[in-house]
Amino acid sequence: MKLTRTERWILANQYRILAKLEPENAATYRSYVEALERGYANVIDRLSEHVLRDDTTHRESDEVDEILAMYDALQRSFRTLEDAFGIEEWRVRFPGFNQQEEADYLGYAHFALSREGRYPNLATESNLSTPSPMLKQYRRMMDEWKKRGRSDQLDQDDIVAILSAAKR
Repeated sequence: MKLTRTERWILANQYRILAKLEPENAATYRSYVEALERGYANVIDRLSEHVLRDDTTHRESDEVDEILAMYDALQRSFRTLEDAFGIEEWRVRFPGFNQQEEADYLGYAHFALSREGRYPNLATESNLSTPSPMLKQYRRMMDEWKKRGRSDQLDQDDIVAILSAAKR
């Protein structure tokens, strides 16, 4: 990780504050201040190990938001159907993303649902990590949802068509 002088200065000041707030860890924080001020790259890299990666892109975040909105529409519409014949309720539950290949998507979805509390009525699987990648299926489903005007009020035929698109 490469930090500018300004970023190193700001971070060093934050560690100075932490040293005052947590006297039991002051020696460690003072060593971080020194490493930051002197620009010791290896120490800076170790300090940032808990930061998993660079930013999730707007495209990735927008896509997750759209997938969650689609599942929210599917579920709300399913709940209002008078006759849900041919649609199993588990199929409208949001399954999540694959941890190995879609970790950024999984992390953002978990954050949006759990930390931000968005879509509080969205039924999801208990563990949002799926055994296989899901993006291709979701994209086919979203294409079908878009054809239907991204409606929040879907009828039985709409729901069946969107769910069926996942299998194509």
